[in-house]
Order: sequence, then C-alpha cells, then structure tokens
Amino acid sequence: MTKSSEKKSYTLTPSWKHYLSGYLLSILAVPLAGIGLIGLYFVRKRHKSTRYIITDTQISSIDSKYQRNVDLVNIENIELEEGWWKRKLGIGNLILHTSASELNITGIENPRELKDLLEKAISAEIRKQQEEEKNKPKEPKYSPGSMDKMEYLTGLWQQGLISEDDYENERKHFE
Repeated sequence: MTKSSEKKSYTLTPSWKHYLSGYLLSILAVPLAGIGLIGLYFVRKRHKSTRYIITDTQISSIDSKYQRNVDLVNIENIELEEGWWKRKLGIGNLILHTSASELNITGIENPRELKDLLEKAISAEIRKQQEEEKNKPKEPKYSPGSMDKMEYLTGLWQQGLISEDDYENERKHFE
C-alpha cells in the first residue's frame, strides 16, 4: 500500500500470492518447449495490470481494459470472500455492493483490515455529507427576482399609481 501525499490516496495491487497457481503452473511448463515462459509472461502481465486506488471519497478499480469508480457513500455492503487456502496465505477478495452494481477487489493482503478501514471511511464520508447537507443554505421559497418585483409593486401602490384592490390581487401571485 503506497500513500500519495498530494491527494490522500492509497494504491493497492493484488498480491503475488493471488496468482500463485498461475506462476507455479507456468514454471512447471517451462520444460515443455518454453510454453511456461509464455504462461509466466501472461500471468505477470495480468498481475501488474490490476490496481485499486482508494481516496477519501471513492474507490477506483483499474485494469488493462477498464476503469471503474465507486463513491464511498454509495457502498451499501462489503462482503469478504476467502477460502481456506487464501486464509492461510493471508489474502482474500472484497466485494463492494452498491444499489446498481458491485466492485470486486481481488487478491488483497490483510482483507479483514481493509474491510474495517473501508467501513470506517464509508461511515465518515456519510457523516461528512450529512453535515454538508445540514449546513447548506436553504433555498428561498420564492423564485429569484420575485422580491424585486414585489418591491416594485409595493412602490407603485405607495405612490398611489395602483389601487388597493389591484395591489392585493397582484401580491397574491408572489406568495
């Protein structure tokens, strides 16, 4: 896990342990006319092409073909997936569920710690968003410019240019 000082982001990559079976099969296939070398190339390429960037507000999954972004506030559930062998190796997968889709973070070391950190970050981001909503200025009940029109109408009435009945009829349109 590396931390970037300018953006408060963490970059994660899948552990080499996640690709252990691919590496082992490729090494065993090396004596077969070099097929294992080709396998090693593709396993290594796939291993290095995947990364996850976690910031204060979102998680991005980047591989050789796609980039997916999920805002933390949209994550409804985090599921930990690890079998017996992966638990022994200290790796696992996290599945982040949103209302529309899910994002898989595969082959991460210490997945339980990451799950706990993500849950804390999600709750902090939700609290922050709720505070911003509370402190957000309330929208006026009147449309922009209607107060100016009301003042103009009041001025006409005070100067005697319109009658009391006309003033009351027009004033009802602004309430």
